[in-house]
Order: sequence, then structure tokens, then C-alpha cells
Amino acid sequence: MYNEEYEKRGFPFRDFLLKLILIIIFVFLLVWLLPKFITPAINKNLENNNSTINKEEINALASQIFYDNIERMKDAAISYYTNERLPKEVGDSDTMTLSDMIGKKIITPLIDKNNNAVDVEKSYVKITKTDDEYILKVNLKDSETEDYILVHLGCYDYCEGYICEKDTNVPIKGAKDEKPTTNPEKEPTPEVVPQPTPQPDPIPVPDPEPEPEPEKPSEEKEYEYEYAKTTGATFSEWSKWTQYEKTSCSTEAITCAENDPKCSQELKRYDRKEQIGTYEKEYVATSSKQVQVGSYEEKSCANWEYVIINSKTYAVTKTYTVINTVTKYTQKNVGGWNYGGRNTYTNPPTSSNGKYYVFVGADYSYCQSTCQTLPNFVYDEYTYTGNMSEVSSTTATPVSSSTEVVANCGEIVTKTIPIYRTINVSDIATRTEPLYGTVCYKSTRTRELINAGQTIKQWSYYNNKTLLNNDWYYTGEVRVK
Repeated sequence: MYNEEYEKRGFPFRDFLLKLILIIIFVFLLVWLLPKFITPAINKNLENNNSTINKEEINALASQIFYDNIERMKDAAISYYTNERLPKEVGDSDTMTLSDMIGKKIITPLIDKNNNAVDVEKSYVKITKTDDEYILKVNLKDSETEDYILVHLGCYDYCEGYICEKDTNVPIKGAKDEKPTTNPEKEPTPEVVPQPTPQPDPIPVPDPEPEPEPEKPSEEKEYEYEYAKTTGATFSEWSKWTQYEKTSCSTEAITCAENDPKCSQELKRYDRKEQIGTYEKEYVATSSKQVQVGSYEEKSCANWEYVIINSKTYAVTKTYTVINTVTKYTQKNVGGWNYGGRNTYTNPPTSSNGKYYVFVGADYSYCQSTCQTLPNFVYDEYTYTGNMSEVSSTTATPVSSSTEVVANCGEIVTKTIPIYRTINVSDIATRTEPLYGTVCYKSTRTRELINAGQTIKQWSYYNNKTLLNNDWYYTGEVRVK
């Protein structure tokens, strides 16, 4: 009976201790294993995210630089076009290249994302007068991209200057801010279960306040642009084309649609190569000559002069070093050198131990305004008249082919021995020649609108090529879609 009662009662402390040990072991394994699965995934995500962020940041920076340059050109143009500089008649326009703008000191040179200068001729602004406003085209070309924007300008109440950019920020119709709502009602207080022994009244637990609903994001603005097309318009005959006059090479040709009442002037451009100045052109030929590169003191035979040329020692009977003093203005015998006259060469001559050539200039007689190849080169010739024999040292004397001594050495004295070396030099001839470039001309003709005809309008998205290519044009009106 004792055993049966003992088995029924059990050992609650032992069960509790066993469960506690199992929980501790489970927690230890969880702490040890969980970082091994989570850390690699986190690192991999971070690497991928960093790569994506860097590319996005770089692309965003490049786009921002291009946008900032367009904005700078736009702001400079708006500040420049005061009342007296604006086109006066409908359809008239005025164009400035970025080079013109820099020259007028209204903007400084622009640098693109690759740290290259923006093209100053193909980047330009063009302002055109319409019925009730002006259209400013801002075109930008850098080392990789070319694009443009159209800006509507006019004299509005909010302008600080004479004209300013049209404000197209129209409020969104029917949009309302969504505010979070709350439920004032509360759930009933949970029922209190009576305990075996008397207990104090339970404290009421308040209902948790419902979480506010997230605000709905504002809708993005979508704009529509008004286009117009005129049919049945009649015009006067076109005037004669004007005489061609010089213009900027960024000036664009204008061709009017037959029924476009906005277009009353056509422009054609003519480009040609012509002389725009002169410049100094260099023609370079390569020749060889001997130059003295140094000297040294050495014991030598008194009855001989010595010179070292290209690392070889020579005994000479006449002065050799005076050749250094010869120029294109000498033209006479000098020391041991005889002047041989002035000659023209297709290819430059080569100087040697016994010959020396002095460059004088070039002969352009067969060239026209410019030489297609090198001109002929002119040199003065000098010939050495002394005896020159290679020896082993400055104390040796020349010998004849029969090994007999030609001259004795005499006493040994200290002499200055010049050192010469043959080098290649550039002989440069310079001539003033014409400089040619592209010069642009324009011619215009005009017509007058006699009957405006019928104008129809419609709304569409920006830069609708289908409409623009079929004689539709912008009216300047914009609305929220």
C-alpha cells in the first residue's frame, strides 16, 4: 500500500529539474547555431545593397550635373533677355551659342560629368516669340549626351524681372489628405472568474487604442499640353530671299508648314570653307651635324693638334674647332674649313669629319598657299682642308701606309683636346600661311498672314511627335491630367 501511494504521488521536484536542464541545453544550442545562419545572409545582402547603392548614386550624380548645366544656361538666358533684347514680332527668334554666352560674360564655361568642357558651339539657347509668350529652347551637348528643354516665358504678375518662367504647378483637383481615424468604442471588460477564497474586486483593464491607419501617399502630378493646328489660313506671297550674311554656325534652318500661322519667316543656311586668318606653319626635317660636347687637358705631341670625334682620336694639321663658330650668315672660309657655297636639297645632307652643313632655310617655290609635303631645304657647305689621321693616343703620330713616320712628335706638352660627337638635329623652316575654317551664312524671306483660317486645339502628352510632325504646335497652355 505504501508503494502504490508513493507511485501515485510521484517526484515533482525531479521532473522539474529534468525539464530545466533540457531548456538550458536547447537555449545554448539556439544561441550557438543561430548566428551561423543569419550572419552570412546579412553580409551578402549588405554587399548587394552597397553595389546597387553605389551605381544608383553615380548615375544620379551624372544626371544631376547635366541638369545643373542646363539650369545654369536657362537662368543666364532669362537674365540676358531684357525688353530691348527680346524678339519683337511673332515668329521672330534669337539664338546664342554657349560660346556667345561666355563671350558676353553672362556664364562661365561648363564642365560635364567626365570633367570635360561642354561643347560651346552645339550647346545653345534659342528664344522665339509666340502670340502671348516666349518659348526658350535650351540645348546642351557634353562628351556623352545631347538633350534640350523647352521653357515657357512671359511677363507675369509674379515675375521679379521683365520676364520669368511660367509657373505650371497647378493644385491637384479632388485630392484630400487622409487622416488616421480611431475607434472610440472599447471592448467589454473581461469577465472576472470568482476564486475559491474572497478576493478584492479586479481592476478594470482599459481597451488598447487601435493603431492609426497609414496616410495614403499623394498622387503624382501628370500634365497635358495643349496643341493647336490651323487650317484654311491664307498668306501673302513670300518675299525674295535676302542677301547672304554671316551668322553663327549654330543657327538652324527654318522651314514653315504651309498653313502654320505662327511661322512667317523662313531661313536657309550656307556653309563654306574660307580663310579666317593666318598662322605660322612649321616644316621640320632631320639632319646630322658634329657638335662639340666638351674638352679635356692631356699630354700631347707638340708638333700635332688632336681632336676626338665619336670616341676616336685624330691628329690634324689645321685648326678643327673653329667650325663651331660657323652660322648661316658666315659664308666664307674659316680656319681649316673652305666655304663651298649654298645648295638646295630634297633630303637633308649628312655632315662627316671632312664635311659640315649649316641649315639656312627652305625653298617654297614649288608650293602653293601651303606645302603638301616638305619644301626643299637650303644648306651652306664647308670642307675641311687639313690632314686628319686616326691615332691611338695624343702622344702618337700618324704613319704612312709603309709604316714610315710622317712627322716626329716633338716634345710632350699639355694641350686642350676638344671632343666632338655626331648628333641628329631638327632643322625647322617657318612660313606664314592662311588659316581656313568653316564660315556660315544665312538668308531669310518673310510672308504675312492674310486670313488666320480655322484653328483647332487638343490636349496630349509632351513632345507628341505624331502631332508635331503634322503641323501641330504648342499653345503654351498646360493642365493637370
